[in-house]
Order: sequence, then structure tokens, then C-alpha cells
Amino acid sequence: MGIILIVLACLIAVLLSVPAASHTGLATWFSIASASSAFVAMAVNQYLATRPKYLEPLFGGLDRIYRAHKWTGIAALALILVHYFVTPNFKGKLLTTGLNQLAQDFGEIGFYGLIVLGGISIVKRLPKIPGEFPYHVWRQLHRFIGLFFIAIAIHFNFIKRPFDGTAWLAIYLNIFAAIGVASYIQTQLRALLRRRAYKVVAVTRAGGATLVTAEPGGRPIKARPGQFAFISANRPGLREPHPFTIAGHETGNDGVTRLTFAIKPLGDFTGRLRDRLEPGDTLMVEGGYGHFTAQRGGERQLWVAGGIGVTPFLAMARSIAGMTGKKVHLYYCVRDADEAIGLEHLDEAGTHPHFSYTLHRSSTDGRVNAEVMKAGAGFDLDGADLWYCGPAAMRKAIVSGFKDIGVKLARVEFERFEFR
Repeated sequence: MGIILIVLACLIAVLLSVPAASHTGLATWFSIASASSAFVAMAVNQYLATRPKYLEPLFGGLDRIYRAHKWTGIAALALILVHYFVTPNFKGKLLTTGLNQLAQDFGEIGFYGLIVLGGISIVKRLPKIPGEFPYHVWRQLHRFIGLFFIAIAIHFNFIKRPFDGTAWLAIYLNIFAAIGVASYIQTQLRALLRRRAYKVVAVTRAGGATLVTAEPGGRPIKARPGQFAFISANRPGLREPHPFTIAGHETGNDGVTRLTFAIKPLGDFTGRLRDRLEPGDTLMVEGGYGHFTAQRGGERQLWVAGGIGVTPFLAMARSIAGMTGKKVHLYYCVRDADEAIGLEHLDEAGTHPHFSYTLHRSSTDGRVNAEVMKAGAGFDLDGADLWYCGPAAMRKAIVSGFKDIGVKLARVEFERFEFR
């Protein structure tokens, strides 16, 4: 539904360009229509970057919003290129004003800036340079997209064109200009508006993950079991926010709800976090985000976790008592038992009559598959939900396996942690 709304917003710009520019000829109209729809797409992208929680149901979660953000940006880039190469002919259509040359310069700044930053965002890797483009550098460069959007907004308002400011197209584009600029300002103020300060009270460096527990220093975030948050710390190399699933919400006798994150050291940030984070450090937390909450699922649910993908299930298992009318079985897949985390919480949840779990060790039990899950779930999986968190290849193999043995799943829920 969210994608449909984005496409509709861009199509309205195309439709409004017909009365505004169709009299200029097909090529010029096509150039203006492309530019107008590209501008709307860029404004929408600025808005999606604010991480609007209320839009998550339309897209299926913040992970899908970011996926829409990526493809909307690619579409906008393609449309801008169309406008660039299909040069509009405005000769004799409107008198040149003193701002026309300035608007042209702003348009070129915005165009070349978006081409460079958009190209980096699309390919992610620079040619002949090993490894992925550094996230912290990409993130800082990405901030300039908002400035280039403002430059293009100035270009649209003051460049020579075959319609004046009272045309419906001009009004429509100015509405999206205001949305885009306001959204950009909001993203730059996000640290003040949305992030909450937490104090790290415990750091446990387990074999499979770093367990970080933090308590709020003031107003806490609002998050449901299964959701994730963006976290950063006040230490060198840890100040860029990264998304991690909340593995636990524990309310102590003092009434304070502490958050636990289980973070596997897979990259530079997670490795530094494991080495440098200590109790007493300040953690900046923004969330909760995501639509991966099994409370909204069906009566029969199969949860499958691959390695560190167990984190949302740990949080949901702890709240199993509140999931009335549901029967759940979790397959927790690890290479060997030393990788497993949070088993004490799963054992505690296992005392509930409607929750059970299997710790599947591939080193001794072999590769997990659909037949093994069907035999061990304890209830009929035909028509049940599959909630999955782990490697994409494993998910595809499991879903394909269920189809091969004739099990028709009601739904397959998973998240895409790709935020660049």
C-alpha cells in the first residue's frame, strides 16, 4: 500500500504537467513531467528518512520503508537523468528574470550532487577499492542530499518555464518542496527530538554475542517485544547510530524497565562496541521500530531463529504470557551449543503451556529443514505462521522446503536489515 501511494503521488505530478506544459511539445513536456515526478519522489524520500512510525503498517515495518526509500531514490535519479538529457525548449515561452541564471546554477549543483551521492548509495562499493564503502563516511555524505534537494527546489521555483506560480503543477511541487525541506530539518534534529539517554548497567561478552543492558536516564523509549532500536554510545567509533533488535525488556522491583541488546560482533561497529563499551557509559537509544511483533500473528506460529536472529524471539518469548490464544514453537538454530544465548529465558518461557522450543545444533543434528520442523513443532504447521529471523538463504530454503512437502504456510514474516 505504501508503494502505491508513492507511485500515485508521482503520477499526479505527471498528470498536472499536461495542462502546464503539453503546449510546448512532446519532448519538452516529457522532460518537465520527468523532472516533476522526480522532485516529488525526492520529497517523499526526505519524508521517509524521518522514520515515521505511523506509516509502518502501510509498508510492513521500518525495514520496508527503508527499502522503499532506496528504490524511490533510484527512480528519482533515473527521472532526473531523463530531464537532463531530454532538454526542454523554453525559447520565447517566458521572459528571463534576473533569478533565472542563479536558478540554473542551483539546478546544476543539485543535479551533480545527487548523481554522485545517489551513485554511491546504489553501488555501495567503489571500483578497485576492496571492501564496502565505509558506513560512517556514507552516512555523513548522505546528509548533503537534503541540501541538494533544497537547491533543486530553488531551481524549480525560479528557472524559466512555460507556466507561472499559480499553475496547479507549481502549487503541487511547492507543497512537496515544503514537505521535503521540513523533513530534512527534522532528520537533522533527530538526536534532540527522538533519542533517549540510557545508562549502560551491564556488558556481558558471551561467546556468540555481546549482551548490553541499559536503563533510562529519563524518559524511556516506547517499544514492543520484537521491535528494534537505533543505538550509539559516547565513545570514539561508536557515535554513529546502528539498528539492533531489543532482546529484552525487564522491569525491576524499582519499576524501571531496562533494555537488553544482544549484538554479534560481525563488523567494525559491533567489534568496537564489544571491545570498548563499559558499564556507566551513556547509550543513546531511538525506537522502537519494526512490525516484527508476533502478537499480531495467527493462533499457530513457528518461530525460526538463525544464530543471532534469536534476539526478537527472546523478547517475544519473555512476553509469552500476554500472547493469549496462541501456540508457539521456536527452532533456535546454531552451529554448536556455545553460540546459544538467552537459553535461561527460553527455559522460563517453556513453562508456559503454549510455548516450546528446540535448540538445533547443526554440528551434531545436521542441517535443519522443513521436515525436521514439521516433525518437532508439536502442532500442525499447515495454515500456521512462519516468523523468521536469520540469513536470507536459510529462510528461502526453509520456505521452499515447506512447499515441497505440501505444507501451506499462512504467512511468512521477516525483516530486511538493509538501511543503506
